[in-house]
Amino acid sequence: MTDRPLVKPDHLAGRLARSAAGAIALGLGVIAFVVVSASQDRVWSIPDWRIAAPGFVATALAAGISLARRERAYGLWGLGLGLAGASLVLGWFVMLVVVVAATALLILILHHVM
Repeated sequence: MTDRPLVKPDHLAGRLARSAAGAIALGLGVIAFVVVSASQDRVWSIPDWRIAAPGFVATALAAGISLARRERAYGLWGLGLGLAGASLVLGWFVMLVVVVAATALLILILHHVM
């Protein structure tokens, strides 16, 4: 075996630097979702728009900049925008996740039983 260090492939070198706006959109989406989740007193209630809307707008602007720069970081800004959008309707989002998880669990149980 040789002791040569591993070299990053050329197509991965500088990927984050080339898609900076997409990474910023993802970060803003995560921050918006966490802040809105932490500020809720009841999970199923409607979030405060004074907290949720600015996070969504900032994430949408970063996603738009990523598109304008043609970074092709669709997964990064898409996930960030999805999280920021979910923070706008957090109660609905949480209830949907609960229903989908319960349905998947029921399907899994019935699949093993039958």
